[in-house]
Formats: sequence, structure tokens, C-alpha cells
Amino acid sequence: MEPIVLTEASLQDIDQIMEMEVNGFSAGNRELREVYEARIKAFPQGSLIAYLGAECVGCIFSEIWHKHPKPIAEHFTLGHNIFDRHDPVLGTELYITSMTIHPAFRGKGLGSQLFLGGINHVAAAFPQLTSALLLVNETWVHARKIYATAGFTEVALFKRFFNPLGTTYEDGIVMRSPIRVSLGRNR
Repeated sequence: MEPIVLTEASLQDIDQIMEMEVNGFSAGNRELREVYEARIKAFPQGSLIAYLGAECVGCIFSEIWHKHPKPIAEHFTLGHNIFDRHDPVLGTELYITSMTIHPAFRGKGLGSQLFLGGINHVAAAFPQLTSALLLVNETWVHARKIYATAGFTEVALFKRFFNPLGTTYEDGIVMRSPIRVSLGRNR
């Protein structure tokens, strides 16, 4: 299979992004259109869309934060304002806020390509980055496998963090990895 091509998202891509959001996440785990619009405006280098040929197959979004040794649950809330913590000048940690592959393209290894490609894209533009961080739902086993294979390890557990269906709660797992050769950066 040919590799995916990443492009920086623009506001003209918002309908495609929202379609992937609806297809990729349960109602209680979806971001609002306004959140993605703010991310694109604030950090286009970290707002990426993946294409396989002419087909839009996924997207990945990120922010640059100051590294906290112990992650704070309130920082990871759904719908948080990118301007609360995003600091592309002095921040050293890349926070992956969202990633999804369109369901029609899952199971083909594109998730790993998107994940590593997104990190590499941002790390190339922001050489001060030393680590990457993400939050994943405990039930997203396939996503957790992608992250673990890329060298991410669990650093925190947020009990009852997700409420995907509005009736039951699920734990959130924070994972972190240094940005290093395995993530595409030569040191």
C-alpha cells in the first residue's frame, strides 16, 4: 500500500474533519466544530489531514505544552481551549489531542503511519520538543497498541474520565514517549 500524505488542515477542510469525528468517535467523545476551527487557526502545523491518493483517510491534531511530570486531568478535558496551554515557542511537549482513521480505511496500518507521521511533521518544525503525550480511552485497545508499539508508556490513569454514551464511565490512560529516533528524529 502506498504511504499516506499529510497536509496542514485549513478551515475549508472542517466538513471533512467533522465527518471523520462523527465516524471515529461516540457522541460523548466528540469535539465540537468550533474546537477544531480554533486548533486550525492557532496551530496549523499540528492540524493535519491524511490522504491516500485522492481519498481523505484520517486526521491528527496536536498542541505544544509545557511538560508536567504528573499529568493533570483538567488539562485533558474535551473541548478545552487550545490557548489555555499551547506554547509553540517555549513548550517542550507535544500533546496529541485527537487522531482518527476513517472506518473504511481501518485495519490497513494507516493508523501507525498517521500517528508517527504527525509527530514527525510537528517535531521537524519545532526542534525544542523532547516528548509527546496523549490520552486514550481504556477501551480503545487497537489505538493503545499503536501507541505502545511507537514506544509510548502509561504514565497516569484518570478514573472515570470518559463518558462516551452518557451512562457509563471509562478510565483514561495518559501515555508519554520521548521524541527520539524511533519517532523519526535523529539526535
